[in-house]
Amino acid sequence: MRKYNKVLVIGGAGYLGTVLVQNLLDNGYYIRVLDNFIYGNVYNGEGLISENLEITRGDIRHAEVITEAISGIDAVIHLAAVVGDPAARLKPELTTETNYLASLMVASACRISGINKFIYASTCSVYGTGEDKLDEKSPLNPVSLYARTKISSEESIMSISDSRFKPTIMRMATLYGYSPRMRFDLVVNTMTKSAFTDGVIRVYGGSQWRPLLSLKDAARSYRLALESDINLTGGQVYNIGSEDQNYRISELADEIAGVIHQHSGRKISVITEKSITDERDYRVSFEKASRDLGFKAEFTVKDAVIEIWDRLAGGEIKDPSSRVYYNHYFDSSENIIG
Repeated sequence: MRKYNKVLVIGGAGYLGTVLVQNLLDNGYYIRVLDNFIYGNVYNGEGLISENLEITRGDIRHAEVITEAISGIDAVIHLAAVVGDPAARLKPELTTETNYLASLMVASACRISGINKFIYASTCSVYGTGEDKLDEKSPLNPVSLYARTKISSEESIMSISDSRFKPTIMRMATLYGYSPRMRFDLVVNTMTKSAFTDGVIRVYGGSQWRPLLSLKDAARSYRLALESDINLTGGQVYNIGSEDQNYRISELADEIAGVIHQHSGRKISVITEKSITDERDYRVSFEKASRDLGFKAEFTVKDAVIEIWDRLAGGEIKDPSSRVYYNHYFDSSENIIG
């Protein structure tokens, strides 16, 4: 039996979480999911049912929920957060509570309970802007509340590490691709959806850099971190992405338009608004994850665009404008994990 057989995935019903859970199940892990299913419960259907899957509903801001969720667990992967700049701006207090305070509480509970394998999902957005290719030692320059809460969480979680509790921080590139809990507020997914519904891809600025990564590759990176030697990867921060997928936004739009035209025959227009830009502008080095985790991306933007396009064209995603596909929509309960 592997050392970390029973894994708690916090935020396991989210965009990345659902794909990660399936990856872990396929590789023989027993998984407990903790989520509050604000965007729906994908585990109600037939696709993700397994005798090795346990589902728990709860809000990570409550200590009793965490205490119960970590009982009998060997390792924790913490994905839950108010994710993205628009969502964070909409609910700043909730963002601070969930992304920072609750995350520190989760890490502390794991440390006290002797759960030493703790993997935390952060973001490359912590770099904000930068001239050169940025590695894990580069200065952080956050331009949003979302990024600031992630930095605070990284620092607070690392501050309680010791010779036994050795957390691993995963700074994720911007993800793309299909998920059972689909999102259309991520750049590749947004462009593909807009091309399908409007025949147009809109670019704001366009010269800014953004590191990208397939959702399938992201899920595999967490499994590699889970299976890694804690003496090597514990207490470490990793950028997770692909050297080959540092894109300028304008180049990304042109590539997606070309993929769609080649795949479907439909000609897509790219419209650029130079006067409106996104402050984030950074390229990232992923050499450390390649060296320590043996991680290398296997999937491309083209793969994801074709899959999303076909699911839209086939009617599997009936209304891509639905609020459930966008993280900046909340219900009145203000409870969010994802």
